[in-house]
Amino acid sequence: MEKQRRNSHFINEIVESTECVIDQSFSDTLLTHIIGNYDENVQAPLFLAIQGNPGEGKTFQTLNICKKHNLKICYYSGAELSGNYEKDSIIELSEDYTRACNYYNDGEYCAIIIDDFHLSPASTKNGVGTTINSQLLTGYLMNLCDKAKSKQIESIPIILLGNTFKDVYDPLKRDGRMDFFHWEAPYELKKQIVECIFRDYISFFERSKLDSFVDKYKDQSVSFFTEIKNDIDKNYIKNSLNQLEYGDLKTFIDKRHHKKGKQISISKLFELAEQRLLDKTYSIEGVEWQL
Repeated sequence: MEKQRRNSHFINEIVESTECVIDQSFSDTLLTHIIGNYDENVQAPLFLAIQGNPGEGKTFQTLNICKKHNLKICYYSGAELSGNYEKDSIIELSEDYTRACNYYNDGEYCAIIIDDFHLSPASTKNGVGTTINSQLLTGYLMNLCDKAKSKQIESIPIILLGNTFKDVYDPLKRDGRMDFFHWEAPYELKKQIVECIFRDYISFFERSKLDSFVDKYKDQSVSFFTEIKNDIDKNYIKNSLNQLEYGDLKTFIDKRHHKKGKQISISKLFELAEQRLLDKTYSIEGVEWQL
């Protein structure tokens, strides 16, 4: 039976977030890379590798910056490039790159984003043998860089996101093929993000205390604060389940779309944060597993 493939990895729509805080240096680096690839007077590397700890907003910022500037976005996860058969790792990517070139020739600008690139076949741990797919993928990506640099094909900017690129094939990382940008959310940015996340949950009179909240958990990732917000929302749903009638789930959900989240005290916010830290450790048959 012939394997079914996706027609395209282009994203039709990105839902805007009310917690959209973009770092200027992140935006400047990304836009410089994109413009540098489309500017015929600049020979920018095809790849921009953005690396940093998980949960710090690399993907979120990249997608929102591209959306803000009306770029057509082609999005892959690193795992999608693995494939089940030889050449699976490059067939769809090659088709999408050609599609992006066609968009550009029609006057539309694109960016290709490969998320979690450190989990793709192009990144292999030391001591782990490379597969045929990984060899094909790295060969294809290097060939893509060289053809774009020599103007044999259009130069469509590719953004690679990952925790680390130390295990990526070295020739792919050489000067002229890949630029690097290390991202770690600074303290001041975390303060802005946290204020945006909880502005509808904490009363106006207690918002000044959010600085002490960020200060206590400044070593946690941005996603840590986002998940606390999700905990508040889930608790609110759980507490309102007594209003749910049998067979009436759709009405219950539709009504919730028009309701604001329940406000909580700053002390409750600290409590939820401590609970989330506690929940990272599970005890199974007397053995602790740290997530």
